[in-house]
Formats: sequence, structure tokens, C-alpha cells
Amino acid sequence: MSGVRVVALLVRFLSEIGALLAFTLWGFHEAGWFGLLPPIAGAAIWGRWMAPRSATRLPDPKRLVAEIVFFAAAASAFAAAEAPVVGAVYGVVAIACAVLVRYVGEPEVPEPGATPAA
Repeated sequence: MSGVRVVALLVRFLSEIGALLAFTLWGFHEAGWFGLLPPIAGAAIWGRWMAPRSATRLPDPKRLVAEIVFFAAAASAFAAAEAPVVGAVYGVVAIACAVLVRYVGEPEVPEPGATPAA
């Protein structure tokens, strides 16, 4: 695996975690303990339609559009939680990484439902 691919996939993973952080900060900023709901909803959306092992993963280019919307929503969540600079930087990095991963290659995962070889 090339160094660029490793870095792109690492930044991609950190972008996904960053989105959950953004939704959590925004949720607690707006609604106290009900702030647990936005990151749970974000994780469910990502896991259902964009995660590499999802059985219902969207095909490209639909998945790329969905990822751009997801990361833009996370950037907006940072901005709404009174961190607009963090939101702007996060949005640019996360969306650029989503596009870059299409060029360097997605993570290699077995097909959904496949069992590992013994």
C-alpha cells in the first residue's frame, strides 16, 4: 500500500470520527442530553449507506454525493456549535479527502456477509 493511500485512508477515518464529534458538539450545544441523538443518527446514516462493509452501500457517484452532503452537514454542525473556523477547515479537508479516496483506492474489505478463510 502506498504512503499516499495510507495517509488518505487515515484522514478519511479521522474525518468520519470528526463528523461524529461535530454532531455531538452541536447536539449538546443545542439540546443538552438530547445531544446524543445527532451522532447516533449520523453513525446510522454512515453505517447504512456509506460504510465499506454495508450491505446497502451506495454505488459511486451517488455515494460521493452523499459523503459530500454528510461532511458538509458536519462542517455546518461545527459552525453552529460556535466553531466556524474549525467547521470551514474540517469541511474542506473532509470533502477533499472523500474525493481523493476515489483516486488512491477504497479500503479493501470482504464482501458483505463473507466469512474469513480459515
